[in-house]
Amino acid sequence: MIFRLEDDADQQIYAKHHVDAFSFYQSLSELLKHLKEIYEDQNLIQKCRCKYVALKQLNKSFSSFYSEFTRIFSFLNYNNIILMNNIQNKINNHLQNALSVCLIEFNSLDKLKIFL
Repeated sequence: MIFRLEDDADQQIYAKHHVDAFSFYQSLSELLKHLKEIYEDQNLIQKCRCKYVALKQLNKSFSSFYSEFTRIFSFLNYNNIILMNNIQNKINNHLQNALSVCLIEFNSLDKLKIFL
């Protein structure tokens, strides 16, 4: 795998990828952990929170909105009740009206998604 790295990643690990190096990688997982520490997006959670707050369905289809909604909240630690309340505020007016007319009490995000 080391020989498949290029440019900056190759330079980052060059000093440690030789067996005679002072502290060479003992395993592939150690190498990947090191690269992850270097390149992992440290602000991912904050970015997802900002995207989640700004997310609205507007003119998007519900399915594309919902896929974006689930992609973003998969990085966040929100429980189902919060997600169900939030999705009701983020969907377009047409769906909000349909939900207000509906007398069904939803107890899961999946049931709410199926209804919408």
